[in-house]
Amino acid sequence: MIDQNEREIPVTVPYSYNVYQLSAKEKRRFLLLCGTGSMALAFLFYQNIFLSLAFAGLSYPGLKLYSSYLMEKRKMELNMQFRDVLYSLSASISSGRQMPEALSEAEQNMKLIYRENAVIVTELSQMVKRIFQSRESEEDILEDFAKRSGLDDIINFVDIYLTCRKTGGDFVKVIRKASEMIMDKITIDQEIRTLTAQKRFEIKILTCIPIAIVIFLKIVSPDYLAVLYQGIQGRFLMTLALIGIAASYLWSMRIIKIQV
Repeated sequence: MIDQNEREIPVTVPYSYNVYQLSAKEKRRFLLLCGTGSMALAFLFYQNIFLSLAFAGLSYPGLKLYSSYLMEKRKMELNMQFRDVLYSLSASISSGRQMPEALSEAEQNMKLIYRENAVIVTELSQMVKRIFQSRESEEDILEDFAKRSGLDDIINFVDIYLTCRKTGGDFVKVIRKASEMIMDKITIDQEIRTLTAQKRFEIKILTCIPIAIVIFLKIVSPDYLAVLYQGIQGRFLMTLALIGIAASYLWSMRIIKIQV
């Protein structure tokens, strides 16, 4: 495996897909939207401007959660796009091409499927440049990509490829079979996400219902909720309600998260 301290990774690809660095624009947008939403929610449940401002301050710790969310989203995108790369590599290698030529063909094919700045297109472009311009070995480049991706499917494929190169096995047959197995796994994972998409939407709707009820009662019968905005007991009950809503949402999303 390549030591990143010894080799300079191109600036257009991440040093690691397990880390997501928020841009200044992303930070401003998150703080604005999350801060405004937190203030509105806190004022709805407490009707206190000071508590609302305090809740807005929770947006800053939320930056870490937002960064983790974008990291997982990017890795999921990379994993889904890698399935199409496997189709291309398997076809190219089966037709007698070597891995460098197969990666070059995969780059052109991915440009037809995805946008120019897509994650996989950027990665393949850098690989091809490093192979044909910098004259680096494809083994080192693929190892580096697998290490930075942090995805089991990519790591397994690269390990199988390197093992075939070292042991001199039936390269074409093994790569084709490994590609089929990994593609099936990625396809199953995508199908599971599609099947659970409705459940995720339902969870979001159910989470919004208690908030919608509070808004409705505030408009239709404000005196009905007046007792909850007065005294320690009322604040305590409102706090329990907020905690319950947040906990039920997080627990529900955790339940439907299925690992393949």
